[in-house]
Amino acid sequence: MPRHDLSVDLQSLAPAFIEALSVPLLVCDREMRIVFSNPVAETQLNALAGMLLSEPLPKLAEAVGNFRRSATVHPPLTILRGTSAPYLALLSSVKSPSGPLTLCLLPPAPATPDGDRRMLNFEALTLELQAIIDSSSDGLFVCDGDANVIRVNPASERIHKRPASEMVGRNMRELIPEGFIDRSAALEACLQKETVSLLQNMPNNRKLISIGTPVFDQAGELIRVVVSERDITEIDTLQRELENQEAIKDQYRHQMLEMQQAELEQRKIIARSPNMIKALRQAMRVATADSSVLILGESGVGKGVIADMIHHNSRRADRPLIKINCGAIPESLVEAELFGYEKGAFTGANTGGKPGQFELANEGILFLDEVAELPLSAQVKLLRFLEDGGITRLGATEERKVDVRVLAATHRDLDDMVEKGTFRLDLYYRLNVIPIHVPAVRERKDCLVPLIRHYIDHFSLINNEPRRLSRAAIDALCNYSFPGNVRELMNICERLVVMSETEVIDMVDLPVQVAGSVKTRLPEEMDWPETVTLQEALETVERNILIKARERYRSQSRIADVLGVNQSTIARKLKRYGLL
Repeated sequence: MPRHDLSVDLQSLAPAFIEALSVPLLVCDREMRIVFSNPVAETQLNALAGMLLSEPLPKLAEAVGNFRRSATVHPPLTILRGTSAPYLALLSSVKSPSGPLTLCLLPPAPATPDGDRRMLNFEALTLELQAIIDSSSDGLFVCDGDANVIRVNPASERIHKRPASEMVGRNMRELIPEGFIDRSAALEACLQKETVSLLQNMPNNRKLISIGTPVFDQAGELIRVVVSERDITEIDTLQRELENQEAIKDQYRHQMLEMQQAELEQRKIIARSPNMIKALRQAMRVATADSSVLILGESGVGKGVIADMIHHNSRRADRPLIKINCGAIPESLVEAELFGYEKGAFTGANTGGKPGQFELANEGILFLDEVAELPLSAQVKLLRFLEDGGITRLGATEERKVDVRVLAATHRDLDDMVEKGTFRLDLYYRLNVIPIHVPAVRERKDCLVPLIRHYIDHFSLINNEPRRLSRAAIDALCNYSFPGNVRELMNICERLVVMSETEVIDMVDLPVQVAGSVKTRLPEEMDWPETVTLQEALETVERNILIKARERYRSQSRIADVLGVNQSTIARKLKRYGLL
């Protein structure tokens, strides 16, 4: 049977196919000008080549404009101009050497009442969807499964400062090199087949949040990617401004605290706790008076600094402040040291005599630290001075008048000493005109962190070794009671700065007594199985403690120190629980 050549020149047949169409066919360019119309379109719709589509068919022109921004194959739309019966508009894009073209095929609309109703409902739904998309304040653009842009809403045009005509019909791979965006959520969604979120950098330092959502058909094939965009440049700017405002507010707050600190004690004392602030305010209030002041508090709390502050803010600030530690003077020399002596007053005395500390402090302030250590004989002479302002040197017969304000301090319980007869009651009343209690470090927890950081920074500067504390180290220091108060805190901070081998001071660098103050905390409630024995429960707890300790400390010796056992015990238990 002979074979027939069925090959034909389709290009030569195309005009015949178009002429044979019984429905209107139009082709328009980017400017919405008709570049081709078949005879049916010319006859029925008066649509001629060279005309703007809006001249004969304004509704169709509107539909074509919407189509160029459409996310789906354009649905049937009713055309109300130039026909006795409605038409449907079936639109598609065609590429040409001169640019993209839009092909409009216009078959008659269904004439049945049910068809009309469905068409009208579909049209209403389409218009509603169109209104939602176009009114969105977020940018929306839609790509096909290969990242070709097929729709852009007005908000996206504003965001990118480009008309939709410059974006629709182009691939995202082309737009990225042009600086349209630096990364494409549409491309990422096409590749990953899942929703992606990107922070994109735009020209002029603008920032854009893009979310690409893939859309699949019933067969699971990717058909669209819907990208929502939001310009967060203003939000980012506002966030930065808020952060700057917070920084400025913190700076002002810090400056106010510094100013308050300076008023209280020329920035020598860090006060955050209410009880410490109260003590400093009391000191400032009595500074301008000439009354005796008794400063009470444990050893190392800073009683001497309070005395310095009173002197600095007093009317005697330009006169001497002489400090005497009464507990450091031998009992046999106390009177001579305080009140002076004449020549020949005792064996070994200077031939010319010597003025005492009261005379040296004339017109100034004498600070008697540890005043409770004075022997009773010296207490009598001190009481006499407080009553009439006179002193008598050892070996002298004449009284000398001096103008001295007395500040005293002690860590002892003077009430108890009065009861025991080791401190004179009348002297106690004379000294205790204005008492100021300086709280211990453990009583002013709010001051701990500022104090610790202050001394770490201070010693870092002195030793030219920048150091800072880890969060765990700060927590451990705050948990420590500091029985030696500020003096001990200073010593620990200096030790940490000098001995730490790294910039960050961590738990392993802390003294044993500080690290050991951190108690291992167990859950308040443990839901043990009913069948577990006490021994098994204890072993479980012990093993968990060893695991935590091994994570926190670097050596078995440190673990042993913290847990209060010897190193061999730790080694044995680690081996027992398989933790070596």
